[in-house]
Amino acid sequence: MPGRLRREPRLMAEINVTALIDVMTVLLVIFMIVAPMAQSGLEVRVPRTEAAPLPSAEAAVVTLDREGRVFVDRVEVRPEALGDVMAQVRTSRGIQRVYVQADEAVSYGQVAGLMGQIREAGFENVGLVFEPPPAASER
Repeated sequence: MPGRLRREPRLMAEINVTALIDVMTVLLVIFMIVAPMAQSGLEVRVPRTEAAPLPSAEAAVVTLDREGRVFVDRVEVRPEALGDVMAQVRTSRGIQRVYVQADEAVSYGQVAGLMGQIREAGFENVGLVFEPPPAASER
């Protein structure tokens, strides 16, 4: 049979993605469980008051806890160095807004001093963070 040609086997051009989908599903479940645990903030009890919500534009958050420690975006700084740190934040990140979050046990004078340092660093838009009052059903 001289006229009979031998056929080459055809290559299979399909990709099996079943294993990839299984791995991605497991990773998704892991991230869904771990992500809420990774979002821990500083423990500060801010006062409750009726106030309009602050706009959610990019801003730095300065926290003053009940022990008098100062944090800028969750990084502890020395209170006397706050002005210098805030000036660096303003120039490096180009933001103009700062939110001050102080524990309700901190004196008014400490909060005023903190806000004064922030104003001296060049920030004109400084807001205070409050908790909304509890609803009638929560009291």
